[in-house]
Amino acid sequence: MSKYKVAFIDVDNTLYDHSLHRYPPKSVEAVRRMAKEGIKVFICSARPYESLKGFGCFDLGIDWSGYIASSGGIGVVGDETIHEEIMDPSDVYAMIERIKALGLTAELITPTDRYMIAPPNDYSRAYHAVYRDETFKTRDYQGEKSTGLLLFSTKDYDEEIMAVRPNLVYFRFFDYGVDIMPSMHSKGVTISEVLNHLGVPKDAAIGFGDDFQDLPMAEATGCFVCMGNGREEVKQGAHYVAPTVSEDGLAKAIYDLVFEEEME
Repeated sequence: MSKYKVAFIDVDNTLYDHSLHRYPPKSVEAVRRMAKEGIKVFICSARPYESLKGFGCFDLGIDWSGYIASSGGIGVVGDETIHEEIMDPSDVYAMIERIKALGLTAELITPTDRYMIAPPNDYSRAYHAVYRDETFKTRDYQGEKSTGLLLFSTKDYDEEIMAVRPNLVYFRFFDYGVDIMPSMHSKGVTISEVLNHLGVPKDAAIGFGDDFQDLPMAEATGCFVCMGNGREEVKQGAHYVAPTVSEDGLAKAIYDLVFEEEME
């Protein structure tokens, strides 16, 4: 029986291979097997819930025990939300007003949905072409709960956007993508809350990722695995470096560390 009782798995470039545009079958099957053997498996992604759903994460035949979305802004165990970080509506209104005045657009993220606050533009299309993701709905904000905004812009707008609400956190993670949040979302913080909710010590948890937002997994779990295609700084903070996602790295790491057997 594995010493790991809970596993947290990033999606982009960990479970999903963007270079080959697929979920590697061996990796999907390895995650399925963990769940079948009683290990609680959680999606742990920067994507919001609606994006995870649209991206097919819940259609893989994996018995997920829950998910962490928006880089830790939302944490769900079963059907119960145990963690959510919500923006003050006045901050949301102020940001939307300035974004529109600059001729930009953004996605507004709620705990279960998302939509565009203005029609798509060249920046949003460039973003979605890389992340293979798109939001088609466009409507006005009506004061509902929001975990943040995904702004589509170049760095030329950063200073002006950040001046609107200095109390917010601005995280540029892509040439055309900026997360705007009430506080810096942390996968590590939400993983700790999930483990506390389950009554599982961190040494019995393992995390898999590849990017800066995954690095807090190293403190929150007993073992953090960085993919071979991950950033060098993240590899340096990992307990184990797997082969790349295209080389079935996730599956190989699971067989090596969780099942403690050779992968066929």
